[in-house]
Amino acid sequence: MKKIAVLFFCLLFTHCASDSSIDTLSKNENNELAKFQNFNNTNKLIITDNSEPGEELLLCLTFIDKASKKTLSNQRISFYHTSTEGDYEPSVPNDETTARLNGTTVTNRSGEVYVKTILPGDYGNSKNNRHIHTTVYDAAPVAYDIFFKQYSGGMGSLMNSGNDQIFYADLKKTANNKLVCFLTIEVKNPQLN
Repeated sequence: MKKIAVLFFCLLFTHCASDSSIDTLSKNENNELAKFQNFNNTNKLIITDNSEPGEELLLCLTFIDKASKKTLSNQRISFYHTSTEGDYEPSVPNDETTARLNGTTVTNRSGEVYVKTILPGDYGNSKNNRHIHTTVYDAAPVAYDIFFKQYSGGMGSLMNSGNDQIFYADLKKTANNKLVCFLTIEVKNPQLN
């Protein structure tokens, strides 16, 4: 019986372990990244500059209505996350929404935004829980989280698999090792513009 229990836990751990390999962008993905990088400044958000410690992260995001699949154009979106050390450093004590690394932008006609920041650090005592908080104004609910497949513990992914406010992005790398993700976020009950 002991051997079966050990075998079960080994199998469970192997199944739940995250795959930390990060592939390089394909030619098509490089073209898609260039498209996002050329957006009007209204649809871009630069949260960090080159002096911020950490791995540069480029988010190419599309927001759609979960029910109708229509794009959310001219939608106000905010982001916040931890530093590479896993600290929010809020300007208002105990209010993570006022994290030092934050910003707001608006989607374009196609529901897209481009965000330049860093890969957040692990938060609290847990490992492999790096994520970015996203607020979609005039939606119900407003809160959505972006986790990264390569930095999400398997058990956490398994526990959150039924949560439709949590999205898992597959990170890719540019030729000069910048992290990139392309992700569509399905928003519940948005106020369509």
